[in-house]
Amino acid sequence: GKSRKEKFDEVRSIMKENDTSQYLISALDSLAWILNLRGSDIDYNPVFLSFGVLRNNDFLLFIEENKVKQDLKDILNIENIKLKPYAEIYTYLNTLDNKTKIYVNPDTCNYNLFTSISAEIVKGDDIVGNLKAIKNPVEIKNLKKAHIIDGVALTKFYIWLEKTLESRTVSEYEAAEKLAFFRSKNKEYISESFGAIVGYKSNGAIIHYSPDEKNCAQIKPEGMLLIDSGGQYLCGTTDITRTTHFGNPSKEEKTNFTLVLKGHIAVAMLKFPEGTNGYQIDTFARQYLWEYGLNFYHGTGHGVGFFLNVHEGPQGISSALAKRTKVLIKPGMLTSNEPGYYKDGHYGIRIENLILAIDDQETEYGKFFKHTTVTIFPLDTKLIDESILTKAEVQWINDYQNEVYEKLSPHLDNDEKKWLREKCGNI
Repeated sequence: GKSRKEKFDEVRSIMKENDTSQYLISALDSLAWILNLRGSDIDYNPVFLSFGVLRNNDFLLFIEENKVKQDLKDILNIENIKLKPYAEIYTYLNTLDNKTKIYVNPDTCNYNLFTSISAEIVKGDDIVGNLKAIKNPVEIKNLKKAHIIDGVALTKFYIWLEKTLESRTVSEYEAAEKLAFFRSKNKEYISESFGAIVGYKSNGAIIHYSPDEKNCAQIKPEGMLLIDSGGQYLCGTTDITRTTHFGNPSKEEKTNFTLVLKGHIAVAMLKFPEGTNGYQIDTFARQYLWEYGLNFYHGTGHGVGFFLNVHEGPQGISSALAKRTKVLIKPGMLTSNEPGYYKDGHYGIRIENLILAIDDQETEYGKFFKHTTVTIFPLDTKLIDESILTKAEVQWINDYQNEVYEKLSPHLDNDEKKWLREKCGNI
């Protein structure tokens, strides 16, 4: 959506405001974003090992040059982006004139780098990280496309899983591998965005559970299954959690699922004034669980990159009064909405969609924002207790299920459409 030059100019204007002539960039996702480049040095994250220094008239990229193809080198050279050996960053910083002022974000700069700097250090927020968090119109258009692609893959996966369970059990590990397989069938697919969490019954109560190939549970056509997964596509990054039941859920399971869902809907439907942060929003996700003396011990939401890290700052939604939760939520920010409930030794519940902050209205009280949900895949209505839902919540669920069918069905065959129609039925 923006050229390298446009991004450089935007950052340089902020550097000028801070009276600095150089800006050290060491966060890998920030480097990938400002350079409009991606790599594969770290599993699940399309980044490349490097350091960068943006100066008034050029950009120094410290990287192993054999990782950069010649045609790209030629393009970068024309744009005054100069390649330097990766390890030379320390020597460069150590030989800077002490009259030079260099902008550094201490949160993303390691100790060795920081202590190597001989120039005058001006500390400040992560300039690139803050710009990167606000998705531009082109990024928004494409990330919505990524979520439709992801929804299609998930549809095919769950159809396969249900059919396979009719004749045999499926290990948690096999399910994770099969989900990645269905995602990989799309030409936009690069990799998973993190190792899938596939937790059957009691394993679903382990928040960051990871199935081991040789030692994991066998999924049977009964009980609760929690799957938290995501994909890296050229057009965007996804992260989704669905909790499903392969039998007849108990009253307790339905009640607890619905309490989590009510919190999820509260965040999704929330309209809030400019100046609201993630710490304030978090309470809306927990309020219904609290009424029953229940809670969950993880954040409600994290920022998500655009074909970048699935966990991205600066914003976050959490009950922890931390730096990320004090960041104001602004239009263009993509954040996860993932309340949960976990009964140790029995089951776990988490419902996660990605939500995009957008403008709502402006009144005499100022600007107001709201969220729109970009994740496209049905909720398991079998687990919903309608008796504790409000009319507005029922309407939200039905509207969401209808939207899912409308957006995914054109990409499915007749049998798949029939399955999806059943899953998207109104309550």
